[in-house]
Amino acid sequence: MKIINSKVVNPPYDDVFRTLLNDCSRLIIPVINEAFHECFSGDEKVVFSPEIHFLNQQDGEEVKRITDSSFTIVGKNKKKFLYECQSTADSSMLVRIFDA
Repeated sequence: MKIINSKVVNPPYDDVFRTLLNDCSRLIIPVINEAFHECFSGDEKVVFSPEIHFLNQQDGEEVKRITDSSFTIVGKNKKKFLYECQSTADSSMLVRIFDA
């Protein structure tokens, strides 16, 4: 993430990763099954939480914050996850997955 003229600019990898996750959401279920030893069938619904938030500052200004991908897999049970992709200027990428 860079700040240019008071605007937050995400590296292109972050936007591509977020788009890929949203457009191919059914592919996240096998990854979750493998990473967390879950048994989702693949018929569950993946529900994404809002990624854009506005934070009120003490001076009255609002700051737009884009967060990582937070989603819930809804089936017989409901379970929340956070999927984060961090890219750097050297083109390396770190992916983190958390369950809630």
